[in-house]
Amino acid sequence: MDTTYCRICEAACGLTVERGPRGEPVRLRPHREHPVSRGYACAKGTRFLEVARHEDRVLHPRLDGRPAAWSLAVEQVAERLRRVIAEHGPHAVGLYFGNPMAFNTLGLVATVAFGRALGTRNLFYAGSQDCNNKFAGAEIVHGSPVIQAFPDFAHTDLALVLGSNPYVSQSSFVHLEGGGPANFGGILERGGSVVWVDPRRSESARRWGEHLAIRPGTDAWLLLGLLRLCADGAPSDAAVEGWPQLRARAEAVSLDEVAARTGIARGEIEALAERLRRAPSAALHMSVGVNMSGFGTLAYVLLQALAWVTGNYDRPGGLLVNPISGPLARAFEIAGLSDRVRSRVGGFDSLLGTLPGGILADEILEPGPERIRALVVLAGDPLRSIPGAGRMERALRSLDFLACIDMFESATARHAHALLPAASWLERWDLAVTTVPFQRSRRIEVSGPVMPPPGESRTDAVILSELAVALGLPGPQWRVLRRGVDRWLPRPRAGLPGLKLRPGRWLARHRLRLWDERVEGELLRLRAAPAIAAGRMRLIGRRRRLGHNSWMHGGQRSGDAEVVAWVSPEDLARLGGSDGVEIEIRSEVGALRIPVRAVDGVASGTVVVPHGLPGCNVNALIPAGEASIERVSGQLRMTGIEVGVGVVKA
Repeated sequence: MDTTYCRICEAACGLTVERGPRGEPVRLRPHREHPVSRGYACAKGTRFLEVARHEDRVLHPRLDGRPAAWSLAVEQVAERLRRVIAEHGPHAVGLYFGNPMAFNTLGLVATVAFGRALGTRNLFYAGSQDCNNKFAGAEIVHGSPVIQAFPDFAHTDLALVLGSNPYVSQSSFVHLEGGGPANFGGILERGGSVVWVDPRRSESARRWGEHLAIRPGTDAWLLLGLLRLCADGAPSDAAVEGWPQLRARAEAVSLDEVAARTGIARGEIEALAERLRRAPSAALHMSVGVNMSGFGTLAYVLLQALAWVTGNYDRPGGLLVNPISGPLARAFEIAGLSDRVRSRVGGFDSLLGTLPGGILADEILEPGPERIRALVVLAGDPLRSIPGAGRMERALRSLDFLACIDMFESATARHAHALLPAASWLERWDLAVTTVPFQRSRRIEVSGPVMPPPGESRTDAVILSELAVALGLPGPQWRVLRRGVDRWLPRPRAGLPGLKLRPGRWLARHRLRLWDERVEGELLRLRAAPAIAAGRMRLIGRRRRLGHNSWMHGGQRSGDAEVVAWVSPEDLARLGGSDGVEIEIRSEVGALRIPVRAVDGVASGTVVVPHGLPGCNVNALIPAGEASIERVSGQLRMTGIEVGVGVVKA
């Protein structure tokens, strides 16, 4: 039996490969005997063969929209980049890479090394659209962005989950061993409870536990209120710094204000705090719905503090830290990813060596020395995934040169002077380094290619190494990668062993920091944030079972009407509409027309629009630029956006 693992998210679920009579893969199935995922995998992974074999896949290099030989394409890309650097300096070249690169070991190493060898500070990553706050928060709490605590759902009595819907899409920054049924269903079977904090009663809340409706973008307020109510139970622990300062700020917050901001009754908040105090163990987790709220970093620090205060840090059933996090943090420092650079526009500090995607268009369009004039985009689509699509399109059109390395001609790649075809994760070697910190298991996934790259597509690492050699960039690694080093790398069927997780040892050796000037600044900003204006609604996104960000190439279920907004039945009646009518959603930056449906469980005043749909880009409604970026992390605010909604008259 051939085995591999999915590389769409951190879960890295195990898969088996069924082959046809000629040895070609014909089906991917969940690996029933996998020691970590234990027979679970979502439809995004099991149906990825449809993506890899999609009729629209780019199979040959293109220059100015026409097919070209590989040698000519590489030579032309290198020459155009060389020309820009010679005339304007290395910072005039920018690199942008999307989420798939986070699960592409050699590709990620090659991308970072390529940017450093070019000498540019302008490296951008899609994480600033969905998870940068967790890296910034971890840097505050643990001193390194790659040290991440994860919830031990498999052994907890109470799970408190904010802004996540793992029934539809595996939750981020945690590996749910055995998937949602084994974790959240298991909690209920053990007599425990699960509380889902979300502006709508999600599919997960309907299936596993209780729903606590919250106004979009106010999760930090709820966590602050819970922290105040649980403060008296804080353990006396010399391993924690800054608790007195954070406690003083939490106790200065009125619970009535918390209730008014969140839309949750004060009694419900107090009852939830009492459950957290009394639970034998409690696992707390927040995901993308909180990350994108505009106060994601503060919410992350408050959640870590709440876990510690309630005695649920570094213990079974609470939050755990995989011991491999320490060596990974040191490796990132050695690689220079902890080094700081500052953006030309806005003066933003880098995080993990990358700058906020929200200023990419500004870095291209704003006049001045070292503005970006050439851009290389890898496994990403900034035109669709970064808000402010109109400004981004103007920026892309203004570039002297744009090269894209991708499986498909994305919206961004339609503006490219060069398009180089990349291999999919089914066609390359990989080591799941970015998965290990989020799992209890010590197993590190390894996989070789399941099938050869089609046409002339090549792995991202090979493509970058060919460009590096053509540019004459320093370093012996380029010629090694160019020869396809993955052919000689190990592919053990059982994976590689990691470090054994021993709860209780992390805090015995490391300190948590719950306070510094960044936390203080974010608390001040939270208190100063205005409440939503009367008559306005708040926009949030939703995941789909097959779609994933903007790179699943329009994956959707046949006959499933996903291009539809959801509102509460009360809101639809107030708007004077009915199911199926078209509404217009208006923000300060744009408008979007979409059919609407009333859905029970959507909080009043909330409009829910699917994320990543082809031809219907919700990001057109979301502001971009400096004012929309959380400065401490570079994270764009992409949920809880104030909008007006009206029925389109026939």
